Amino acid sequence: MLHLITAVKSVVQRAIDSAISAFEQDTSLIQNKMNDVLNPANEAQRQKFRAQILQALKNAKNGAANEVQGSDDPKYVSKHPEVGIVQAAMNSALEETPSIVPPQAGIAAAPFEQFGPLDPGWIECVIDGFKTFLSGKAPFVQHQNLSDFLVAIPDTCTIVLLGDGGASNSAAKSVTRQIRALNPDICVHLGDIYYAGQDNEAEEFLNLWPLADAATGKITSHSSFAMNGNHEMFSGGRAYFNRVLFAFGQPASYFGLRNSNWQFLACDTAYIDGRLLSPADAQPIDERVGSQWTWLVDKIKGNSTQQTILLSHHQPISAFAAENTEGRPLTQDAKKLFDAAGIQNVFGWFFGHEHQCTIYDDSQTGYKARLIGNGCVPHAPPTATKPDQGCAPFIAMNQGKNALGDALSGFVLLKLEGPTISIQYVNEDGTPFFSEVWTKTAQAQAAGAGPVSSL
Repeated sequence: MLHLITAVKSVVQRAIDSAISAFEQDTSLIQNKMNDVLNPANEAQRQKFRAQILQALKNAKNGAANEVQGSDDPKYVSKHPEVGIVQAAMNSALEETPSIVPPQAGIAAAPFEQFGPLDPGWIECVIDGFKTFLSGKAPFVQHQNLSDFLVAIPDTCTIVLLGDGGASNSAAKSVTRQIRALNPDICVHLGDIYYAGQDNEAEEFLNLWPLADAATGKITSHSSFAMNGNHEMFSGGRAYFNRVLFAFGQPASYFGLRNSNWQFLACDTAYIDGRLLSPADAQPIDERVGSQWTWLVDKIKGNSTQQTILLSHHQPISAFAAENTEGRPLTQDAKKLFDAAGIQNVFGWFFGHEHQCTIYDDSQTGYKARLIGNGCVPHAPPTATKPDQGCAPFIAMNQGKNALGDALSGFVLLKLEGPTISIQYVNEDGTPFFSEVWTKTAQAQAAGAGPVSSL
């Protein structure tokens, strides 16, 4: 879960400093814990690992120092990979040792400071966290045939979309209760398991999954789908690809849900952070990721049967200057995709990453853009009444707050009934934020039903 202390930036920075100090001194605690966790072949290999972890910690120190935190939002959830690993390690340490007993009359002082250089649980969690980080990325799974990863869904069904919901905090639990009460046919997570998509965090995510069987924890095939997020990739996506996708029976990080009228195409914008690369652009970076572009274009271009709704973790547009700048590479990638496949063939796009729920102005985008990243992360409620200069205008932004004073978390319920989709944006307490109806265009309706592929 997201422990409150791990979202206090000054505490995170002190924890980073203490870890740096311990690894620089190469204390006996460091030596023993590294040997236990990493099992190096010899002292030379241990020293190599120590240097790598120390450099990663120094990167975290610089990342935290340079990361701007809003003055109106004291909660800190870093977008920096190494800081995310540290926050995940702090969470793990707290799970193992929730608190250190302070000095009291008649009671000896604790032998070490929590998250200090002598805290054995903290040091072990740091080593374990960076062990995954330093192991590199999990392999990117590609299709073999263009019909792969496409799942047939009924013309009449209910789908829940949940963005940035990968934590077991109070907001996530409230959202899960609301989703379970609705009992949707399908639930899709748009990515981000906090803080760093580590194996223990993936386990917590699966334990809280709304469509998991309450008695066995099993998840019915083709009922649940998980997209990749930047926080999963902090640890190389290993728990995401190897644990979460396995539990869901999902072969890859990009996929499609299709019926006679609609197709939801989920793309991986996290394996290469914030990018949706064409084969040509992917070639010098990682040519494997260009395969999903080819797969997407095949489904979108010239498809007069199904209306296309894109799903991604990262935002192609934003109402805020910093996030708009961050999302600019994806915006440029999307333009290339639209040029190749036809923007007129894209009806809507749901995305997360920003921890808010915003209904953008359709007249400015050419498609229905919806930010739904308010799945669970605590933060101050937004107060904007208009976009920053040069950013995307919106018609509604969820500015409600929960009992703790944090912004309301929530999810989206889609009710598919033939050519229409009734959409409800639901808060963590079950109250509605916004509702709308999307209707398939007349041209697409006239084309009639086409073939529906499946895995």
